[in-house]
Amino acid sequence: MSTDRIDWSQIWYPGPAREFSADELARAGGDRPSRSLLIALAVNLAGCAAPALAQVPGPQLPWVLALLLASVLPTWRGAMWLWARPSRRRLMQASFAAVGLQVSMGLLLRWGLADAQLGATLMIAGGLLSLVVTLGYWLLVQFRAHQIEARLRELDERERAVAMARQLATAQVQPHFLFNSLASLQHWVDAGDTRAGPLLASLTGYLRAVLPLFRCEQLALGDELGAVQRYLEVMRARLGERLRFVIEADAAACAVPMPPGLLLTLVENAVEHGVQPSLRGAEVRIQARIEPQPDGRVLTLEVSDSGPGLPKPLAEGLGLANSRQRLAQAYGPRAALALGPRPDGGTIARLELPLPT
Repeated sequence: MSTDRIDWSQIWYPGPAREFSADELARAGGDRPSRSLLIALAVNLAGCAAPALAQVPGPQLPWVLALLLASVLPTWRGAMWLWARPSRRRLMQASFAAVGLQVSMGLLLRWGLADAQLGATLMIAGGLLSLVVTLGYWLLVQFRAHQIEARLRELDERERAVAMARQLATAQVQPHFLFNSLASLQHWVDAGDTRAGPLLASLTGYLRAVLPLFRCEQLALGDELGAVQRYLEVMRARLGERLRFVIEADAAACAVPMPPGLLLTLVENAVEHGVQPSLRGAEVRIQARIEPQPDGRVLTLEVSDSGPGLPKPLAEGLGLANSRQRLAQAYGPRAALALGPRPDGGTIARLELPLPT
């Protein structure tokens, strides 16, 4: 059975069935009609008017042209009014206004002219003009409504794609980290190692802290620092004294919202490339502060390690590439992520995020 229902109201109340809200219109953009559309409309109107004007007797032609010219400005204003917010109600109002204008002008000219034949010609011309204007309004509203709907669908699809990309990029819980942690936990449990309890507590706390990263577009830095600390506690339970870490963050910096997972990625890289390759271990230092800049304030995050330093040649992994992509999506060129050698050995990653003025 077909589910396509007939909208009988279109017979007596034609026009787009959807009523766009102010937010939808602002989101779709209040652009004016394109030049191509205006030229195509002018050519079609001229093509329709030329045969009709050719049938008008020569002495009456100036009057008919004057009627047409007098109708141009109100017709154009009505078209722009409909373009700004296409709806059935506005279409009906504009159509009645166009018909009433033409009828009024025709009646005034007919009563004011001594030539009855000229008055009748102007009445016919006004009626035909009102019919053309009404049809044009209907086509304009339908075109504009379809244009807005297509634009909203395009924006929705783009936002879904960006949200999916953001969600995938935020998913920084590395499988090998979880598998290795669980393997260590299983081994310590089987061996009766007292380190199993603290590792399980740290791993549970880490998962509880990191899960919100998957469903938030913005997260306070302080909340992400909690996930970072849990991650470092898990890694310290596994690596022992080889991992040392320090977290220094201003209270004002902790309140700043930012895309989740960015800081965690930098810390994971510091542990993986700075601590684990070093037999003597290394220290990871995390610093967060708000700094003034010539063009406004920025949130500065620094993640440094005292490990062996950057490999040569340097090849950024998927985590850093995702971070750069997410920074570009959220801040454009105003954000910066730099990776370089630390003056006293090791590596430092510096992240700068612009703050609202």
